[in-house]
Amino acid sequence: MNITSRGWTVRLGGTLEAVGADRRTALLLLGVVVVATSAFAMRYYDGQDFVYNVWAPIRGLLAGHNPYDPSDAEYFGQYQVPVVAGLYAPTALLVHAPLALLSQSRSADAMAVLNAALIWLGVLLLIPPRTAHSYFGAAAAGALVVLSAPAEITIKLGQLSGLAFAGLALLVASLRKDPSATWLPAIGATFVALKPQSMIPIFIALGVLGCRKVLLRAATILAVTSLPGAVLFIRAAGNPMAILRTIGENLDLLSRLPPGDLANPRNLRIDALGLVSHLGGPALIGLGWNLVILLVTTGLLVLAVRACDQDARTLADPYVATLVTLYVVASLYHLTYDQLLFYVGPLAAFGILTESNAGSRSSRVIASGGVALIGAGLVLRSGFCARMVHYGLPSLTVHKAWVTSPMLIVVALVGCAFALGRRPNSRAGELHRQNRRDEIEG
Repeated sequence: MNITSRGWTVRLGGTLEAVGADRRTALLLLGVVVVATSAFAMRYYDGQDFVYNVWAPIRGLLAGHNPYDPSDAEYFGQYQVPVVAGLYAPTALLVHAPLALLSQSRSADAMAVLNAALIWLGVLLLIPPRTAHSYFGAAAAGALVVLSAPAEITIKLGQLSGLAFAGLALLVASLRKDPSATWLPAIGATFVALKPQSMIPIFIALGVLGCRKVLLRAATILAVTSLPGAVLFIRAAGNPMAILRTIGENLDLLSRLPPGDLANPRNLRIDALGLVSHLGGPALIGLGWNLVILLVTTGLLVLAVRACDQDARTLADPYVATLVTLYVVASLYHLTYDQLLFYVGPLAAFGILTESNAGSRSSRVIASGGVALIGAGLVLRSGFCARMVHYGLPSLTVHKAWVTSPMLIVVALVGCAFALGRRPNSRAGELHRQNRRDEIEG
């Protein structure tokens, strides 16, 4: 008996040592993958969007200029920017204020590193590395995401979509860990809301899902952290009429630039109006059409959420997370780098499946669709697109595929997962709903 016990102890100790070695190996592999893929993703960048919309506006506002006024020629000349700054929430300026202490080129360097780190942070929040299996899963998924087309353009331009991706990942992951949490999800929602076109739909979505405490705290954080930038803007503009004129002229100018001009076949808009124009529909421009689309998509969101099981109406559910990202991106003006948000739901599903093989069918559908989504992101990188054009595909066709394919994949993904959940009377449907409840409870 003693020998058997001692032998069992030796075998158990050896097993534990093997598990520890496996985890150390997996951790080392994860670290190597993070560094290698991040270095590869940061090969080419200029950070121009960060410089134009954050770095120069911070410096300009502190110097008394109005970076949002198309007529402020002195501002354009002093900071060497060709266009007015985008109307980001003033919180974005406060969050990135330390980078304004650097030179223009150094701030672009820092933003490239920061975006790569934020993308990896989002992946590791959604696929937490707890076991050797999850380490390998996080390494594989993260490598594919950071090398995808949305990540490529985010890092290249220094866009804030990296912070929005990490913020939405924090929102989803913290609610999965603790459905009653408020402050961590609120911080995540705040990072998503740094642009008004994302702020409005994410706040509406939180209200529709009943996350009113999270919504209130996020709105409070955003309001308080916007005060310094708002005060500087009011001082630079001079009076209320000048503020209104500046905002109107800014919106008009930005909507007529090639990336956002729906009449331009090479525009980069991926929202519902952009999708319509790229698929051969009319170029529906103007504030009125944007409001119509916002109302229509909000109505569809409400109907889709009401059709969910009561226990599954939470952002911790990968289907709901995918639905919300689709709503955020489709409802108002968004460009190709915002496709990064589409990965949140599938990564959340991957995270569930790495922890348990008994995930619900909707999580498996979302994860499978995520494979197609990431595959499209890899194929549509700039180098591959250039190669397709080189081999004879029309350049405009490749451009339209780059802009529309991820959105169409997510629409199909949400539709399939929704249809799967509409089987209330079958044994499979009941098991599906129970699995979703188990997933949400962690």
